[in-house]
Amino acid sequence: MAPAGRLRSAVRRRAREAESWTEWIYPYRSLRLTREGWFFLGVTIAIGLAALNTGHNLFYLVFAMLVSLIVVSGLLSERAVRSLKIARRLPGEIFARAAAPVELRITNASRRRTSYAVEVHDGVVGEPRQRVGFLDRLDPGAERSFLSLSTFPRRGRHRFRSIHLVTRFPFGLFEKTRMVPRAETCVVFPALDSAQGRAASRGSAQSGFRKHRAGEEIVGLRRKLDDDDPRRIHWRSSARSGEWMVTEHAESLERPLALFFDSRGPAGDAFEAAVERCASLLWYVNRNGGSAKLFSWEACFREDGPQSLRAALGFLAEVEPRAADGTATSRALDEWRREAERCGGGLFITARDAADGLAGSEVPAAMVVRVA
Repeated sequence: MAPAGRLRSAVRRRAREAESWTEWIYPYRSLRLTREGWFFLGVTIAIGLAALNTGHNLFYLVFAMLVSLIVVSGLLSERAVRSLKIARRLPGEIFARAAAPVELRITNASRRRTSYAVEVHDGVVGEPRQRVGFLDRLDPGAERSFLSLSTFPRRGRHRFRSIHLVTRFPFGLFEKTRMVPRAETCVVFPALDSAQGRAASRGSAQSGFRKHRAGEEIVGLRRKLDDDDPRRIHWRSSARSGEWMVTEHAESLERPLALFFDSRGPAGDAFEAAVERCASLLWYVNRNGGSAKLFSWEACFREDGPQSLRAALGFLAEVEPRAADGTATSRALDEWRREAERCGGGLFITARDAADGLAGSEVPAAMVVRVA
């Protein structure tokens, strides 16, 4: 892009972000007259004109006093917001269309100055900024925390706006705003359908058994060990063999579930619904004590644990529709098929009408989940 084009893009972006004309002059402070301030300024100008016309000393004295109040108001309002330090804390997991708690921690870094009457405003780019809290008084070295709930309408990467500290202290004539640059970004995971996700996850994991002494289903007999429970002794077999025999039990075991997300196809509601279905399955299978592994044309996540789950959800948060091509498509699909055979089954989640042309290999219809 040419330098002139980059300059125009930067100017347009700055114009969208600026909320008042004073931000163009000084991007860290904004000043606005209140209704009372406009009235006070009109009275001040009228008395100043009267002093010039009449030359009366009393008018000059009153005019000087009013102007001094304006100067003192600016100095005290600056003292109220200058020494405040702000830190924003975001939750580890944020889902679309779900309220996420965002904490703002405000500290008065001054050793002598006390801050009065400060409003705290915060918001996300593209959404209106909201009032988070109000500081009636914050002593030197003191700290205050405010908790707000932010809702993101869609998945993806979102950026927070700068934090605004607004005060009308001390006389309410001017509204001074200090813009604190805290433009953190966060990755918003796809929205979860709790009812659909729980119902699908309960029937999706492949069940199995492993030998366990305290299980419920009897799978065989064996010789008694020293630490075996005497209540497990099988008396008839013990009488026939002449040695103690105990029953071998089993407990149910949930096998890992192999998920494949088909990111091909046009963007739209069907694609977003498929992303949310895959994220819901992935989340609720892991939350219910199982294990789910995610495969796609672009990446695969085979590891267990919360870090791998977060990485898979982060991939789904930013995945975009694509066109599958050639060797990479066949390799990704074959890898998922091998994992599905090892785990005893898997699911192929797609938003397309038919799962055809899958690099020369067919996916069984029982394993395909189509989201319209």
